[in-house]
Amino acid sequence: MKSGRFKDKVKMFFKKFGLLLDETLFPINFRCIFCDNDIPDYENKPFCESCEKEVEFNNGNKCLICSAPIENEAMICDFCQKEKRYFKKAFCPFVYSGKVRSAILGYKDSNKRYLASVFTKFIAKEVSESEIKFDIITYVPLTDKKRRKRGFDQAELLAEELGKCLKIPVKRLFVKNKDAKTQKFSNYKERQQNMKGMYSLSGEKLKKTDTVLIVDDVITTGATVNYCAGLCANKVKEVYACAIARNRYKEKTDES
Repeated sequence: MKSGRFKDKVKMFFKKFGLLLDETLFPINFRCIFCDNDIPDYENKPFCESCEKEVEFNNGNKCLICSAPIENEAMICDFCQKEKRYFKKAFCPFVYSGKVRSAILGYKDSNKRYLASVFTKFIAKEVSESEIKFDIITYVPLTDKKRRKRGFDQAELLAEELGKCLKIPVKRLFVKNKDAKTQKFSNYKERQQNMKGMYSLSGEKLKKTDTVLIVDDVITTGATVNYCAGLCANKVKEVYACAIARNRYKEKTDES
């Protein structure tokens, strides 16, 4: 057992060392976040013109509650009309597809932590434009086991960067008690069932006047952020959600 843990630590060391060496030789602040090609103005536009044409921004007609892209003229998606949402509105600047999906997976699974500050700029822009005054930013956490394995919590890092951008305190309101089996092909109701007992409140003090913003990396069906929102909804004034990207609504899978 100890030998296995030692090997894992060695692998993690070389993984982090390789990333550091790569960033030293090829600075990240000159490369497109989607294709790694050099770009002239990373600070204001962190992607190249070619990728900009392919990336799907979530700036078309979308649900006023869950931010899911809507193909017709409706203002609220069919799903949000049927299901109770404990969060009032979600902010998601990208659609979870193509190069955005690949970049998010790279952020989570390939230790590209620098992308957190880039993604949060887009989230911060949407949140700021809403002119809602938030008192607390929180996040959907990983289990301690998963966090140790990955080396960081992707939603926590996004929340910290967002807190810096918006000058809002970040607090850990939730604890993830267990990991679920893969939910890739699960619909909303199945995810809701799997969610029971998975998260709980951390014990952080809340006030009835607080407006809370929950951060996650991706909103797939909304089941996860909705469950977390439900845990604190009756303890605060209002709950909102945000993520880098929103999955396109799929009627067949009923969505997360």
